Amino acid sequence: MARRDLTAPPIARALSVAGVGALALVVVALTALALQHDRSPQPSGAPTAGPVPTFSFRGPGPDASASPSSSATPATGGAEERFLARSAEGMLWRATAGACGAGEPVVERSDDGGTTWVDVTPRSRGIAQVRALSGLSGTEAELIADAADCSPQLLRTYTQGRFWDPYPDLLARATYPSGSAPTVLASPSGEVALPCATPASVRVGAQQTALVCDGVAHTRVGSGAFAPLPLADVVALDVLGRETALVSAGTDACAGTLALTWVDAAGTASTPECIPDSDPAAPAAIAAFDDEVIVWSGDAVTTIAR
Repeated sequence: MARRDLTAPPIARALSVAGVGALALVVVALTALALQHDRSPQPSGAPTAGPVPTFSFRGPGPDASASPSSSATPATGGAEERFLARSAEGMLWRATAGACGAGEPVVERSDDGGTTWVDVTPRSRGIAQVRALSGLSGTEAELIADAADCSPQLLRTYTQGRFWDPYPDLLARATYPSGSAPTVLASPSGEVALPCATPASVRVGAQQTALVCDGVAHTRVGSGAFAPLPLADVVALDVLGRETALVSAGTDACAGTLALTWVDAAGTASTPECIPDSDPAAPAAIAAFDDEVIVWSGDAVTTIAR
């Protein structure tokens, strides 16, 4: 053990002791301040986690006094974007996008209308980010997703998600959001410019393409230009022929829930229909069909008959 040096003059030793005492007082004061800060009230809008196995990306709750023009939760893009699809025989598929190199996507299948879900993420294919999800005939599905090196691949499953196989010939004929340039669509005829820097909920149908830019839906018929639809605060959409199904937040008629609105080929909007069990502050996805609309909002999957 090292010995203390007692050879210093008495005055030096006294100054040293006084300095140590002052330093101790400073440490005590700083510790008290830190404890006081740590115990201060936390913001009431902090995110809360949802139960397993479903996803929860819940944000701050809606302000009851907010207006539709100021309270809308924008459509979620990036890693938290959601996808929802249905196969011809009624099997449901859903996915979170993930982010190439930053967060794994999750792909799930439901055999009971969305009550329970089975994880069928094609991890053996090195899936890194989902770009599109579609239901096929029977009980099967198709994904366009980035591989581990962030290059696009088209995967199909004919085993209800147990195995996924790549189809590069189908990818070459597909139109989908580009991974290398988020403001364009990749298509067989070349890149198609999108109308904003942060597009979300991009959906490509046989007759039209739709997306959300800062809460406003835009559609493009065939190879025409994108044009806005007469509805604000849109958080998710889907296309069905020339119709567009829109999920929006902040409508006066559906305070505290999301609203479903249809816009037809002429641009005429239907009366909003409130979506039960929906959360305007959570990411959402919608799948539209002739007989029903399915909405995934927060932890709930809701089916609305047409």
